[in-house]
Amino acid sequence: MKPSKGRPHRPATKMTDQSAPELLLVHRLQSLLPLASVSTLKKMVDVRRVRINGRVASKLKQVIRVEDVVEIGAKATPAKTPAHALGFAIVHEDADVLVVNKPPHLLTSTVAGERRPTLLAKVEAYLAEQDATARVGLIHRLDRDASGLLVFSKNEAAFASLKQQLFDRTMGRVYTAVVEGIPRQPQGRVQSELVELPDGTVRTATPPRRGEKADTHYEVVTKGKGRALLKVTLHTGRKHQIRVHLSELGTPIIGDRLYGKRVSEERLMLCATELSFDHPGSKQRVTFTVKEPALLRAVKP
Repeated sequence: MKPSKGRPHRPATKMTDQSAPELLLVHRLQSLLPLASVSTLKKMVDVRRVRINGRVASKLKQVIRVEDVVEIGAKATPAKTPAHALGFAIVHEDADVLVVNKPPHLLTSTVAGERRPTLLAKVEAYLAEQDATARVGLIHRLDRDASGLLVFSKNEAAFASLKQQLFDRTMGRVYTAVVEGIPRQPQGRVQSELVELPDGTVRTATPPRRGEKADTHYEVVTKGKGRALLKVTLHTGRKHQIRVHLSELGTPIIGDRLYGKRVSEERLMLCATELSFDHPGSKQRVTFTVKEPALLRAVKP
């Protein structure tokens, strides 16, 4: 039916009266998800997760009534993407954290404008598709040529919890390393103060008390043919700490072109193989482990 002259037709969504005030959908969503950014809310609408009175929302700034029922549907469960396609392997994921196994030769993160791929960028891209409400937090790093376990937070509360644990040194980080030569003692502790030089390398400060305290514990697991497989526990987390300490012991990590042999055909034989922390959600202690076959094969008794 065409509207009669003198009575211009107006869409029902624009009708207002004192008993049914209007507002924008974005405002309702912000009240339901106060930690979500506007871009995150827009993605939720774009992927048809938001419904108004049972109907899919059309746009973020859609006008709704106060009495309208706004529902947020569960995210779709996509097919599992293989690790080689993601660029990293997922060890564990829940609503608060994502634990991954970083491959060697991949930067953890870097400065803005960096063109090389980074793990952080890959994780952000992955979570943007899997969980539009996630807010990725970088907790700690691994050297580009090292591999192993890293944890990322997925919300602000988890970020604060994990960062505090890292600061308090209650987050457990254990590494496996293959070194050139065999340490004189089957286990030991290296404590020094490290300082970064202008060229980016790190050395023990001489005289002391001019650098950052660094504390590393090592244990020989197996040895053979002039090499040793070590279990290394970090008590602090300084830049290049394990690499510097093992090099200064006279047993540099195999494949370390910076602190060991300048020429090496092998990759850096260093992997973060165990990670433990108090879970931000459950508050329970959790531990994750990975095996590094390449390191195990590098030492033959």
